[in-house]
Amino acid sequence: MGMVSSISLGVLLGVAVSQNAISAADDEPPAPTPDDGLDRPNPTAGKSSAVEYCFEWNVATLAGDYEKVGRRNPSWDKKVLETLSLFAQSRSRKGDAQQLSAGFEKAVKEAIAAGCDDPLINYLHARFAAGVAARASKEGAQVHVHAAEGLERSKYAEVRKFYGCLRAAEALRSASKSQTNTPPEVHQFRRSALNHLVAVLNDKRTPIEEVHDACRELMGEVERNKKQLEEFYFAIEKPLFANWPQEALALLIKGNFYIKHAWKARGKDYADKVTEEGWKLFFERLTEAEKALEKAWSLDPTIEQIALSMMTVELGQGKGRERMEMWFDRAMRLNSNSFSACSHKLYYLEPKWHGSPEAMLKFGRECVNSAEWGGRVPMILAEAHYSLASYLPAKERKEKEYWKRPGVWKDVKASFDKFFEKYPDALGYRHNYARYAYWCEQWDDLNKQLGLMGPVNYDYFGGKMEFEKMVKLAKERSGGSPK
Repeated sequence: MGMVSSISLGVLLGVAVSQNAISAADDEPPAPTPDDGLDRPNPTAGKSSAVEYCFEWNVATLAGDYEKVGRRNPSWDKKVLETLSLFAQSRSRKGDAQQLSAGFEKAVKEAIAAGCDDPLINYLHARFAAGVAARASKEGAQVHVHAAEGLERSKYAEVRKFYGCLRAAEALRSASKSQTNTPPEVHQFRRSALNHLVAVLNDKRTPIEEVHDACRELMGEVERNKKQLEEFYFAIEKPLFANWPQEALALLIKGNFYIKHAWKARGKDYADKVTEEGWKLFFERLTEAEKALEKAWSLDPTIEQIALSMMTVELGQGKGRERMEMWFDRAMRLNSNSFSACSHKLYYLEPKWHGSPEAMLKFGRECVNSAEWGGRVPMILAEAHYSLASYLPAKERKEKEYWKRPGVWKDVKASFDKFFEKYPDALGYRHNYARYAYWCEQWDDLNKQLGLMGPVNYDYFGGKMEFEKMVKLAKERSGGSPK
């Protein structure tokens, strides 16, 4: 594991940092950030036939199945078919994501308003009625459970039942608020999802893109459970490679599993506390991941996620920064807006791995100054400061001492100003800007962002009361009000 001396880190942060603080292992590397449309390359480039096949398959297992086994009624049939058509386009990444999402939401709500009680429509409506499953409340979880149970009793396709059970498991886990004791109902829905996924994989007509998405999501749901992660992967591996032995996306699934499997073997202890057996399994499993991903790249060097995963392999193997830079460059050539690639590189450059504070900030400023990189990439500089602030002692972190240091606000402001030059209407990110301004005690800038952010997500600021305290303080300190 690479590291910088405590003297170097202390000079930059103005604090004394113990050697243990910078040599500790973190949780396994962060997953790529969710796709919000700003970081996405053209998904149809060079793959129009795959997109069309995926679309046709989705139409058949959505609208086609509704016409065969759905609860039809002239009062809502038209809206249901419109809903399913838009969902098929979205699943196939065919068209503008934001427009499809808005049209889909409108159509599914109108179908429900017309009285539709079809189980597939009820499942699709659950995301609006109950919110995102992974952040569901107790009430929202029951909506997802009801939707899953309805699909289970229906004759809809296995893939739809898979997603219904998966969302119910996610929602129940979220509602439990427990990090250690997973409710038995979660395990039941996970196993149901696994059984449906195996059935999906046994049908070689399933598009490999759908196979990859489903496997990735299920592995993500069980990744905190070491036993289930291993058990579930080996349950899907046989049908996966029986039907798609030479598909890059199948090998990507395998590579990503072995990365997670490697970190499970290593554990979260400091390097000098990891057992000999833990290190042995860690490097053996990373080698398996490396082989799968290298083969995947040889089959299809247009898949950005392969390059991202190889950056994580290099993080663990530590063969050299040049190797990381090679995979970073490959990812950025495929997608010049890749916040995920930049985030992976920033993490690699952390002092506890293979870099230094100076390297992190230098890279962050490159992200702001680049004329080629776009999307959320300029925000990497603010992210670099956020990561470095975590190295402070607990008391100074709590009191936000880092954010008052000279030069920090200048970098943060440069990050967001560059981003908003291109995306002035991305109101959600005004929340981020406002939070940084608050930490840095930049009251005029905070007031400006408060006036620009649109509808407020109070949870982001720790609740409505905390948000109102921030607004009040900003007004008092600046002598004004949100602009």
